[in-house]
Amino acid sequence: MWLKIGVFTLGLITIFSICGSSNSFGHGLGNETMPPVMIGDKSATLEVGSYTDTETKIQQITITLFETATLEPIPNTSFEVELVKGEKILFKNNFERDDGILIMNLIPSETPGVEILNQETFASFFGLASDQFNVQGEIFQNGGLYKFKINILAIEDFDDVLSEPIEYNLGISIPETTYYEINDKTFGDQEIGIRTYYDQITEFEYIPEQEKIRFVFPFEWTQETIIQSYVIHEEILVPKTFGSLLVSEFSATLNEIRLPENTINIDDFNSGERIIHLVVSQEDLQEMFENKLVDEFDTTIEIEVKPSSPNLPLTGITDNGQFKINLMWEPREIKPNSKVFFKFEILDVFLKDRPMKVPYELKILHENNEIFSKSDTSSGEKSEPENLEFFIPSDISGVIELQFQKLGDSELARLSLPIAVQNNSSVIPDWVKNTAGWWANNEIPDSAFVNAIQYLIKEGIMVIL
Repeated sequence: MWLKIGVFTLGLITIFSICGSSNSFGHGLGNETMPPVMIGDKSATLEVGSYTDTETKIQQITITLFETATLEPIPNTSFEVELVKGEKILFKNNFERDDGILIMNLIPSETPGVEILNQETFASFFGLASDQFNVQGEIFQNGGLYKFKINILAIEDFDDVLSEPIEYNLGISIPETTYYEINDKTFGDQEIGIRTYYDQITEFEYIPEQEKIRFVFPFEWTQETIIQSYVIHEEILVPKTFGSLLVSEFSATLNEIRLPENTINIDDFNSGERIIHLVVSQEDLQEMFENKLVDEFDTTIEIEVKPSSPNLPLTGITDNGQFKINLMWEPREIKPNSKVFFKFEILDVFLKDRPMKVPYELKILHENNEIFSKSDTSSGEKSEPENLEFFIPSDISGVIELQFQKLGDSELARLSLPIAVQNNSSVIPDWVKNTAGWWANNEIPDSAFVNAIQYLIKEGIMVIL
């Protein structure tokens, strides 16, 4: 299996706990403001923000300690920061900030290990301000969950060290996308991507018989971890040439527990890929944990996603984002030299999927060759979907594409939906017939005949009971 990896935007995902005060958690976005705490006679609030430079891939973390009443940063603040990935401590360092603002840039590099570079020299090269701390290392090329432990050691005077430091624990995730190449019997070579907003994917599998995607990533099933996990967000990226996964509905399980329907949301607005969002809330995780639906000694989350039922319509959105098309057909298994009855509806996305009366063009292609075309106007009635009876020629098998074009006379209102035409299992290739004859006459070895039989079984022409 071939894969490729890309790092995307940075996001805060797990929660924050504060030593010496009640636990609290954030909402998982790119900016978090913690509950105020008393430091001496001063009410102080910690704010943590994140930002990704899309060109340099530098991940910037901003940590600010400010006075709650005035919102002004507290000067002369001393931070102790420890960064952990998995079980490995990447660094632990003290930072003294005159202005109460600590800015750290996590910089991908080829350098093994992690090092904090001279601020002015490195900052001038990258065009960063000289008062930022630049942390570089090979590990920052990859995404995953990074854990920060931040201690406030002093405020207003670096020498006036607090008797009990104020401790914050937080998790920062660098989302990572990994593409897995599969070879599907019907739709050929395809790439399925997993974009994880929690931790790195450790296992991936596509099970073609069930059209099921399975992947695994680390997760400690403890109360502390759940408190620190406002949401688990994963994205499955499906190429729009992979007809098996362009259906209208999916179901999902987490560690074999069926997830609610609202866990999954399908995004077809990207012209190149379908994005299947899977979002598991903290409430869902807590319910699983409290009801002992998961093993408390488990250290992973296993996600499985597949079409929610057989015979679902294919669905997609036109390139201009205006129209949705749902496509059904009978019989579901299309074969050469037979009729197929297509049924489809054209809906307006902006009008909450209301059926629309619009002109359209429909073409059917096989291996980029047009084998059918028509122009018509849709009925605009839910009770009257569009119907098309089409005869599949005997020499057509593999993938055909139904291309909808010029919906509402817009050149950008176009959509292609791929459908599989099964090989005609009743036809035995001539070469197999010849092989059988030669074997019967002892003109070829048994191994050649066995190869021919294996081909018939693989193609479904011969079934072993």
